[in-house]
Amino acid sequence: MLNTLRDRLSRLRRKEDGQTLIEYALLAFLIAIVSILLLAAIGLDLAETFDQVENALGIGASNDVGTLGTDDQTAPDGVNP
Repeated sequence: MLNTLRDRLSRLRRKEDGQTLIEYALLAFLIAIVSILLLAAIGLDLAETFDQVENALGIGASNDVGTLGTDDQTAPDGVNP
């Protein structure tokens, strides 16, 4: 009985399944964070590129809010909500 318990405990010490799972989870988390940061940076550059293309084509609409209530910006001077 005691030998069986010792054998089981020694096998548990040698198992690395949980450790490997944690390593993969941390690696996936790190890749997700880096991907989010890269996509956010690319998105800002892409928005600027589209603005430049719009301006070059002559259809460059301003990015200001045209109607009230669609954004958290304050109303322009002289406009009553």
